[in-house]
Amino acid sequence: AIVRFGVGYETVDVGACTEADVGVFIPSGAVDRSVAEATVGWMIGLTHHILVKDRLVRSGKWDDRTRYMGGELRDRTFGAVGLGGIARETIRLLGGFGMNDPIAFDPFVESKVASDLGVRLVDLDELLSTADFVSIHCPLNDDTKGLIGATELALMSQNAFLINTARGGIVEESALKSALESGSIAGAALDCFEQEPVLDANPLGELENVLLAPHSIAWTDELFRDIGRRACAIMIDLAEGKAPSGCVNPNVFDRRGFQKKWARFKI
Repeated sequence: AIVRFGVGYETVDVGACTEADVGVFIPSGAVDRSVAEATVGWMIGLTHHILVKDRLVRSGKWDDRTRYMGGELRDRTFGAVGLGGIARETIRLLGGFGMNDPIAFDPFVESKVASDLGVRLVDLDELLSTADFVSIHCPLNDDTKGLIGATELALMSQNAFLINTARGGIVEESALKSALESGSIAGAALDCFEQEPVLDANPLGELENVLLAPHSIAWTDELFRDIGRRACAIMIDLAEGKAPSGCVNPNVFDRRGFQKKWARFKI
């Protein structure tokens, strides 16, 4: 079995693993709180111009503060592209900010499930045109690569912000830069990029309405602890003959080769 130390698995050839009778597992739930907390932090950072105001003090430009009136989360709408564990935890954390009811685009979630969470499911175009915060929480795959490009960004409000803590490649960075420079959206925060690692200055870094992080905005001691605990729990479950949650190729359990390997592994 392979257990990823993280919930993304686009670098794993899942089909090849299945053919080789190898189960692929991710530590589902272990990253939810940390990424959700980082998302909320970025929402506040963007609306309050935290980066710019910090630089004003450092550069002795105190009187320029009047140019950067901020806003609150209150009465704004959060829109999640993907309604998995991270998005759900983000929505839970936002519950005390007085925001409008959240919306989400996720073709794999039933409306009743979303409704029970207090979330209204909408199509992607409606989400982009309605949400004040468009937050990406979907995996990177053939269906989501380039999901947010120039056409989609043009649907967003001039007062809206885009946040991507998921994977680079979902958002087309050149289109995003154009939208930010033209003022067609208010700002953005990115933790992931089309090409990683970013070793040269990223063009988005030239803009003051952008927050960037090197795919580590959610890295905390608690995050790594929880991922480690969940990864170990998956291996323990397998050793005890239990089928763990978090398997991304569950059909492997039906394969005779996997069953033979698993039988040897069981305690």
